[in-house]
Formats: sequence, structure tokens, C-alpha cells
Amino acid sequence: MEWFVLWWNSLGLIGQIMACAAIPMTVVMFLQLILMLIGIGFDSDTDGDLDDVDVNANDETTPQEAASSENVSVFRIFTIRGIVAFFALGGWTGLAALSAGIHPFWAIQLSLFVGVCALLLAAIVIRLALRMQTSGNINLNNAISQTANVYIRIPPSRSDKGKVTMLLQDRFVELDAVTDIDTDIMPESKVEVLSITDDNCLVVSPISEFTEVAEETEEAEETEEAEETEGAEEIEQPQDEYNINE
Repeated sequence: MEWFVLWWNSLGLIGQIMACAAIPMTVVMFLQLILMLIGIGFDSDTDGDLDDVDVNANDETTPQEAASSENVSVFRIFTIRGIVAFFALGGWTGLAALSAGIHPFWAIQLSLFVGVCALLLAAIVIRLALRMQTSGNINLNNAISQTANVYIRIPPSRSDKGKVTMLLQDRFVELDAVTDIDTDIMPESKVEVLSITDDNCLVVSPISEFTEVAEETEEAEETEEAEETEGAEEIEQPQDEYNINE
């Protein structure tokens, strides 16, 4: 570790700030790559954007709606991978520039330029990847009873919309979502789709809460059945005693 301490002390304040941004983000970038290669990247990074596909609960979308959605999606460049690439590549570029003896002001400018280029490149790659997916409309009714991952926090009591990601019709999609519970549903939470609103928004509930409600309902039904069985046995017992007395 002595070499690291010496290297760290030689960076100076600006270099240390850049290193604090570059090192952890590089680790995150490699973790994302590993997770993607082994097939579970969807749980760690959800950059999918459904603005590139037509979505409707009735499986009908007008060309005007599709064009409007496409115009909005052009500005969605701030994705998880994009932000990671911004800090990782921008930070290492700044460190390399400082090590080459470039003035800190210009090193910072170069770092920001490379970071922004990485951010835009990540958005373009994701956009192209989504366009390569099979075309066709998404029927939101197929999402009911399916499991999704929360991407953007879902506010309570339908006060605002959040975002979830899921596999729907063999496509990885991002959808608007609301909830009826009175607490926030935080990112990375697992939820179950309960229904679809009129404006093509998913109504979801946390998996844990949904499971607890289901278990409580099942226990209540079992208790009720047990009480009915005991009541029937108590009714039959006096009848049997009456037949014996006869």
C-alpha cells in the first residue's frame, strides 16, 4: 500500500478529486459488464427506454403519439451507464492530463469534454441497441401479474409516476408506474403489476407487501374453513348420540 500512498500524495487536490470519481466508477463499470455477460445485468443497470416502441393497453398507438414519444426520447441521455462512463473516463482523462504536465485548468476542461462524449456515446449505443430489437406493439395487459424492477422511485398514493423495467413480450422495456400504497417504493425494489390505468400506466405493489397480503388472506381462509369443519362436527355429534339412545 506504500506505493498507493505515494501516488495519492503526488496527485494534488484536483488529481485526488478526479481519482475519487474515476476509481469507484471504473469498478462499477466492470461490475456492470460482468453482470451483463452472465445474464443478470438487468437487475444492476436499467437503461432501457420504452420511448422507442409503441405501447398501449389496447395494442393501438397512433403515428402522432409515436412521433411525440420519439421526440421526447431524444433528450434522455442521462442513464446509469452514461453517468458511470462520464465519471470514469472523464476522471482518468483528467488524471492522465495532470500526469503529462498539462495545466490543471486545461486538464479539467479536457476531462469534462471526454466525460460528456462518453455520456453521449453511451446514450447512442443504448438507443441503437433498443432499435435493433424486434419491432411491434407492446400490449400492457400482458404485464399484469408479472414482476418488475423499480428504476425511478414511485411516489405514494398515485401522487406521481415512477419508472419500472421488466421483460415483456421478450423485450426489456421501461414503463411508467404508480402505486396505491402510502409509502414510496424505492429503486431496485421488486414489484408486481396489479392493473393498468387509463393512461397506460402500471399499478404496482411491492412484492413483499403483496406476498404478506396473500398469506394473510390464505390464513384467514384456512381458519374459516377449520371453524366451519368444527361446527359441522359439533352438529353431527349430538345427532349420533341421539341415534345411540334410540
